[in-house]
Amino acid sequence: MKRPRTTGHLAEPRHPRAAPAAEPEKSAAVDAAVTALLSLVAAVETQPAGPATKAYRAAIRRKGEEAVASGGSEVLKAVLRRVCDAAPDRADRRGRILTEAWTGLIDVRP
Repeated sequence: MKRPRTTGHLAEPRHPRAAPAAEPEKSAAVDAAVTALLSLVAAVETQPAGPATKAYRAAIRRKGEEAVASGGSEVLKAVLRRVCDAAPDRADRRGRILTEAWTGLIDVRP
């Protein structure tokens, strides 16, 4: 007669713990959006009004839409905050550029 197994199979199965929700400030979506937006906003700041600026603003709008799709208003606000904080001397102008481009997405006022 075979001896029954006594280790492992009698224990209750362990349920995997849910991973804690990542803070929007530290998520990959925020990092990706901030990296792209820093160059786009810098280009808008230095360009005179014209077709190139319009294209940059459209790209900024698309990045905002991607941020909203990846995490909602919290991600969008985190992106806005980090882009503005990257250059404190130009934070007001950058905030206006982003807010104008993101009009209608979600209330993004800091």
